[in-house]
Amino acid sequence: MRRGDSDILSGVDLQLDEGTVTGLLGPSGCGKTTLMRCIVGLQRPSGGEISVLGLAAGDPRLRSRVGYVTQAPAVYDDLTVRQNLRYFAGVLGARGARVDEVARTVELVARLDRRVAVLSGGERARLSLASALLSEPAVLVLDEPTAGLDPLLREALWGTFRSLADRGAALLVSSHVMEEADYCDRLLLMREGRILAAGSPTELRGRTGEDDMTRAFIQVISAGRPLASSQSDGHVRRRAMHPAGTLRSELPSTRRTLMTAGRVFAQLRHDPLTLALVAAIPILLLALMRWVFPGPATFQRIAVPMLGIFPFMSMFIVTSVTLLRERTSGTLERLMAMPLARVDLVLGYLGAFAAASVVQVAVATAFGFAVLDIDSSASPAWVGLAAVGAALVGTGLGLFASVIARTEFQAVLWMALIVLPQVILCGLLVPRSEMARALEIVSALLPLTYAFDMLDRLGDGRIDGTALWVDTLVLAGSCALATLAASATLRRSSR
Repeated sequence: MRRGDSDILSGVDLQLDEGTVTGLLGPSGCGKTTLMRCIVGLQRPSGGEISVLGLAAGDPRLRSRVGYVTQAPAVYDDLTVRQNLRYFAGVLGARGARVDEVARTVELVARLDRRVAVLSGGERARLSLASALLSEPAVLVLDEPTAGLDPLLREALWGTFRSLADRGAALLVSSHVMEEADYCDRLLLMREGRILAAGSPTELRGRTGEDDMTRAFIQVISAGRPLASSQSDGHVRRRAMHPAGTLRSELPSTRRTLMTAGRVFAQLRHDPLTLALVAAIPILLLALMRWVFPGPATFQRIAVPMLGIFPFMSMFIVTSVTLLRERTSGTLERLMAMPLARVDLVLGYLGAFAAASVVQVAVATAFGFAVLDIDSSASPAWVGLAAVGAALVGTGLGLFASVIARTEFQAVLWMALIVLPQVILCGLLVPRSEMARALEIVSALLPLTYAFDMLDRLGDGRIDGTALWVDTLVLAGSCALATLAASATLRRSSR
């Protein structure tokens, strides 16, 4: 496994057995996380093979059978413990009773209705573990789950790991704390991408002549070569294999889409300030435009189109950081290791923000017609429907920008590239007939142009059924294309 000019993993050969806790010990940066990501299918090795439960690592049918706990707790801070567990249970297809069961396992029953943001670091770590236990996985991969925890909590978690192994699960637990070696049935000592030694703690002490595991590891390093290779074929073995046909595949699921939409909407409800800003931005901008223009005639010429343009802009801004937040918090990595189709995730966000855009447009339209005396040949309801169409396109484009951006700074730059040219060229500032021919052609390729045309026609009474259908189809197609592009661009695994 290479990254740039460096070998991240080299000659790694290991096997996990059911009912055992295998410890992957080594210093930070030695390749432990990369190896674990390969096993759960989030990273594709550049060579070699990884087989898990008789299937290639990353096979969609494994995603409800392999649990993965990331190094940092990958949970939603703005939801309660119960909401987090219910969402992950829905994604995994776990029975509802598992929420209370895993809460008891990690001793979080008393915290079920508390928001994760107020939990301690240890409680968040236990919630992250509980989320991985919901599907009763046959293989559980845990990346430094005890890092930074106090000794009592660390002892309790290792007790939980042991009980899971006693029930038949195969556990791979990474750590850079050598004192945790005695909790494991078998150890893999790793350094600079290579497995230097493998065996039980007793065996490794016997081979090195050292009682202290840290000194035993130093002995292995000093030898300059692997002390013992693991006798394996690179498989995660389990005697009681499930037939491949009973495992879940990655297919779009209406249930998972609705579960994701519900989760996102719950997050919005827990963030009233963001909801208030989403509702207030179009109102404030409309009021500002009315104040800026010296006479009502100029404002009335562009008022109806602005009811769609401002929601288009604001929904793009809000959604352009959504999946980026999932990535930076680690929840995206967790979801990509679960049986959640990428299109389910994107459609879930689209559905939740579609509901938010309806509320936003309704408030802005009511304010515009009742307070600013916007004049329109079409009823406020028809104007509002057209404005929702513009807002949905902004939402779809924002989700696409959120997938391709790697930082918040990049998301802001995508606004300058995707949104501002559309506002300038749609006809709001200068009629398209007065633009240079090249700009007029570019304008015809931009979806906001069709939202402007539709709202402009509704406002001044130039209602043409054929033109309205064309505008509607272009807006719907643009939203669908942006959503599909976001789904296709969202990577589940990387090299």
